[in-house]
Amino acid sequence: MYHNNLAKIVKYYKENQQSTYNTWFISNEVRIKAFPSIKNGVLDLIHSTRSHSFGNNFKGSPLEFILGYITEQKEIFKGAAHPFYWKPKLGIPDIYENEQNKQIFANFLETCLLSSREDEIIEEIVKLDKLKIKGLGPAVANILYFIHPTIIPPFNTAIVNGFNLLFSENKKLGSWTDYLQMREIIVKANYSIFPLLAKDLGAISGLLYDIGTGKINFECIEIAS
Repeated sequence: MYHNNLAKIVKYYKENQQSTYNTWFISNEVRIKAFPSIKNGVLDLIHSTRSHSFGNNFKGSPLEFILGYITEQKEIFKGAAHPFYWKPKLGIPDIYENEQNKQIFANFLETCLLSSREDEIIEEIVKLDKLKIKGLGPAVANILYFIHPTIIPPFNTAIVNGFNLLFSENKKLGSWTDYLQMREIIVKANYSIFPLLAKDLGAISGLLYDIGTGKINFECIEIAS
């Protein structure tokens, strides 16, 4: 169930000049330019995987290029590259030295890139989750967001924390199941207040991020109203 006072909270979020909505989501040329650049990066990743030129480390790989564009998106994507750094002692993410997993990841991204249907994209996520490839958890959603911004919301610790606070939930990091449940609630909540926020799920995710980082205290907004 989405929050009863969500519309009031969103209005405050939009009016606050220091909110992620105003500092990142709107009138941001860097954000807008990132979408085609990241899609091109995904195409390069797919090609390099098929041609076996991807490499065996994050450094110098197409993933580094993709995550470079993502992490320059202000604070909301700070740290988005960390899950993709090669950690040899832990063997994660298991796509650098495992050729089969590398191909699976490329196929997954290609299917998501070529599809425009929500059900197909969710189905691909469920399939990927079932394979339990180490390191390919919901952090991948930050790539998918720049491919399908109206279907896939961004993901990080602050967004999860903000989501749990706003919707009185207890979703966990690192779980695709929890992420997909979050996504469903986020999409429904966003629809319930449209057109206060854009269909692009970056807008409402920015709100969750601001709540999760303490920039916005929605309880104070409720008291004031």
